[in-house]
Amino acid sequence: MGTGNRTVQGARMAPASRVAAGSRAAASGAARSGGAASSSGNKLSESTSLSAANTLTGGPKLGRKPAFSADDVIAAAIAEGIDTFTLSAVARRLGVVTAAIYRVFPSRDDLVIACLDAAGATIALPEPEQDWRESLRLWADECWRLCEEYPGLSRLVFAFPAAPTRIAHVVAAYADNLAVQGKSRRQAMFALDFIGDTVFACHLGVEAMRSVDTQGRTGLDLVRDAVGETDALFQPELSWTGRKTMDTKVEFILMGLEQHWPEF
Repeated sequence: MGTGNRTVQGARMAPASRVAAGSRAAASGAARSGGAASSSGNKLSESTSLSAANTLTGGPKLGRKPAFSADDVIAAAIAEGIDTFTLSAVARRLGVVTAAIYRVFPSRDDLVIACLDAAGATIALPEPEQDWRESLRLWADECWRLCEEYPGLSRLVFAFPAAPTRIAHVVAAYADNLAVQGKSRRQAMFALDFIGDTVFACHLGVEAMRSVDTQGRTGLDLVRDAVGETDALFQPELSWTGRKTMDTKVEFILMGLEQHWPEF
């Protein structure tokens, strides 16, 4: 056997000297690799420690940024029900884990406020010099529209104490319109609050009439069954599922304000 190249079943084998040299190179490479791995491990450990420290101290969160926007979260919450959504349900709708939502909104209340702001941003404002009656009718129309377009809002405005504060700029614009016509800010607040409460309360009743139970029967159907053929004062009508009653009440309020306009 010589020291030249050998062939084993067609595979070319390196000379012994080269194998030895290769072994020494491999050992040296392993040492360098081990050192690099150790350095990488230290960096990973430092990164993990930094992440943990940031979690404890409120520092910046590490990790991949969410693949959705704040508007996406708001839209998902509104779709789930502005008054009843859960963060886990919002996350499922977006196809992410619940923890990802907290990267955008620290709490459910923060998301509720964002939803209210989104709804409030759509409210139409009165035109300059618009008659106070038309301005208050517009206010009633806008309150009703919000209830229709944001299911659950009529309940939320009564259950979430900070809700009215989210449309302070809108209320101020209506108050300014009424001030031009000689109405004080406290008179404006009385009228806007009275009409707003009336609209939201009426819509709550309408929602009950429109609701459908597990057997497919509406609230109005249930009332009709309860009344039957009796001569009850309140005879259920299809109009109970619409805004007719609300409009009648608003017009009654406007006629009353023509005679006497209290302050809030």
